[in-house]
Formats: sequence, C-alpha cells, structure tokens
Amino acid sequence: MRQFVASIRSLSRSYCVVAVAASVLALGVAGCGSDAPDGDREGASSPTLKMVTVNWIEGLAMSYMQAQVLEDSLNVPVDLKEAQGGGIAFSSVAEGDRDFFNEAWLPTTHQNSWGDLQDQLQKLGYTYRGTSGGLVVPAYMDLRSAANIDEYREALDGQIHGIEAGSPTNENIRQVLAQHDIEGFSAVAASGPATWQRLRSAIEEQEPIIVAGWKPHWKWSEFDLRYLQGGQTNQSPAYGPPEDIFTIVDNEFIDEFPKEAVCFLQEFEVNDQQVGSLMNTFRTRGDMSKSGAAEQWIRNHPGHVSAWLDQAEACAASDEAVTPLPDDATHSRDQGA
Repeated sequence: MRQFVASIRSLSRSYCVVAVAASVLALGVAGCGSDAPDGDREGASSPTLKMVTVNWIEGLAMSYMQAQVLEDSLNVPVDLKEAQGGGIAFSSVAEGDRDFFNEAWLPTTHQNSWGDLQDQLQKLGYTYRGTSGGLVVPAYMDLRSAANIDEYREALDGQIHGIEAGSPTNENIRQVLAQHDIEGFSAVAASGPATWQRLRSAIEEQEPIIVAGWKPHWKWSEFDLRYLQGGQTNQSPAYGPPEDIFTIVDNEFIDEFPKEAVCFLQEFEVNDQQVGSLMNTFRTRGDMSKSGAAEQWIRNHPGHVSAWLDQAEACAASDEAVTPLPDDATHSRDQGA
C-alpha cells in the first residue's frame, strides 16, 4: 500500500488525491486532514507548528490551506489560532506563543509592529507581492477625490468605515483626513466582516459610503468600486508606495522544524488568481468549516498545491541552508511599482 500511495503522490502532490486512493484500499480515510490530537498522530516526527492568523479573509484562507497541506502532505502537526488584529499576531510570534504569521504588510502598514519587534522576528519569504490600499467608494458615487470628502459629511454622517480597533488601517484614514485638513469625521472601528456587510447594504440601497480598502481582497470582484484620488497607495503618505505581504517567523523557526516544511512556507507565494479563488471558497463556504473549505480548495486545485510542494522538495534536497530574507527586503519598492 505504501508503494501505491507513493506512486500516486508522484503523479499529484495534492494530499486529497492520496487520501482518496488510500481510502479505496484501506476503507479508513474519510477526507482530507485530521482532527486527531497530536499524541494520536502516527509517524508525527515534527513539533507542533503554531500558526496565527487574523480575521482578514485573504490571510485566513491561506492559513487554513497551508495548515491542511502541512498536516496531510508533510506530516507536521499544526495548531492554528485566530488573533484580533495584526499587532497581536506580531507580538505572539515575537514572544514565542506562536511560530508563524503569513500576513505581515511591510514596510508601511505594519511598520510599527515590525520596528518594535524585528529583533525577535525574521522575514521567511514573500506571501504576495505588490499590494495597494486606500479609501474606497462605490463607483456610483460622484466623489472622486479624498480632498472633497468634506462635501459629503452630512450624507456620510461623519463616518468612514475601518476595520478592527487599533488597526493601522484606521490610523491611515485619520492621516488622509489630516492630509487634506478635513475635520468632523471619525474612523468607525468594526470587524472586517461587519464592514463588508455595511458596504454591501449601502450598495444595495445605493447609499453613499466610504470604507478602508486594500488589494488583494474579494470585494473588488464582488462590487464596482474605486479608490479616492489622493487617498491611496502612491498618492498619500498614509499609504506610501506599494508594499508586499511577508511570512514572518521567530528566530528559532528555521532550525526547529523539518526542512521541507520550512521550505514549503518559504516558497509559498500566491498570485491574484490563486488568492482570489481561495477567498471565494472561504467566503461562500456557508456552514462548511474553515478546514473543510481548505480541503475543498486543495481538491479543486491540485496543480497549485503540487507546484508548491515540488518547490519545497527541491529546496529541502539542496545542500544549502534555508536563510531568511534581509530585514529590509522589499520587492515592490525596488521595482519602482
């Protein structure tokens, strides 16, 4: 049976294919992944990898999918927790409570957390290159420039909708307002899902609304939106030039975990199509669990998973040690994007 499973894995690195093949023979596999405690995992030779994610759908979807691949294809037990905000995620890795966070937006969005804690952290690799952010409005609004937000104070009830309290995204809203000498507005803190529901409701009623927005995010494919001029990446000091999303780890991470697992997380990088399909799977999962949504995406995209695992295998087979990126690494700024 092991030879058969190995041959299937060589045809497709997606664990879901392997699980289906193994279940036909053994009648003992009921799907991808495992909810068994660490002590019940046969052959688990790695310490538990403690991941942290935040309730931002792009990172949430990537994290659950990565956890599934680590457990099912690389035999690394994973403990995944959700934190309330990027600052908490940074500090949990720096303090050793968590090992890994895959959504550090640098060098602008999370500059304070990175600046305070970078001696305890490393950039393992890129997760996504070339982000943008800014103040976003539905396309039906006449408002086109952040400099004219004041004209809509009454219609907007003095509110611009941000995300969770303490987020640098909310501070960016305040900086844009100060940049244009606009008073009488507040950045309304709420969870990401609550903000997107408020956006949806406003659009359904064709009401005016301004929200904090960024790419990558599913809302751009769901709604007809635009950034406000003077209140977005490359046009406002609050947002700076385009930045990148990094995977950050603690200083012991590379030596603590199996090389192929470290290589997988270092080589893992998504493009727009990949992260878009991941977000869509999670956003439309209904009553399905997050782990179940991750399993579904893996089943439906074996080629993507195989490519990441092939890269990890090649990296692990190399005689060269895995090394983190330099602390000041940046792709998008170097490209003058």
